[in-house]
Amino acid sequence: MKRIVFFLGILLMAGNVWAQKYAVVDSEKILEALPEYTVAQEQISKLQEQYTQKLQKEYDLLEHMFQKYQNDKNTLNSQQRKIREQQIIDREKEVKELQEQYFGQEGAMAKASMAIFQPVQDKLQQAINYVAQVHGYSLVLDVSSGMGIVHYASVIDISNLVIERLHLVK
Repeated sequence: MKRIVFFLGILLMAGNVWAQKYAVVDSEKILEALPEYTVAQEQISKLQEQYTQKLQKEYDLLEHMFQKYQNDKNTLNSQQRKIREQQIIDREKEVKELQEQYFGQEGAMAKASMAIFQPVQDKLQQAINYVAQVHGYSLVLDVSSGMGIVHYASVIDISNLVIERLHLVK
């Protein structure tokens, strides 16, 4: 009797697992359909170009400083050479720190990207949650990264439903 109850319990749990619905989305496809995402990409590109230009100017000045030292090196005494070499080393450190401030993990570009893209990502997540809830999906996987997903049937791709939802919410 206990075996029968145990077997029925397992069948009920297995039935619940099979009854769950799942879907996939391609977040890259969805984001490309959003004008806000394109605007955000353009903003980041402009900011990156500005920082790159500033940094390039600093590297050019550093190169000029080094070239001047190379030209003057023969006319300098040992104390003057050490001072100039230290100035170049210090300046190089400053430029590298500036590069880290702009492009490091905690730099200006990372913070700007987060600030600019976060509202778009939040909007995407809300649309995915809405579509999943309305259509009863228990699991939604993002196939845009391609990692771990070897194959999926296109009938479970709800990317177009999410895009429709995003266009309705504006």
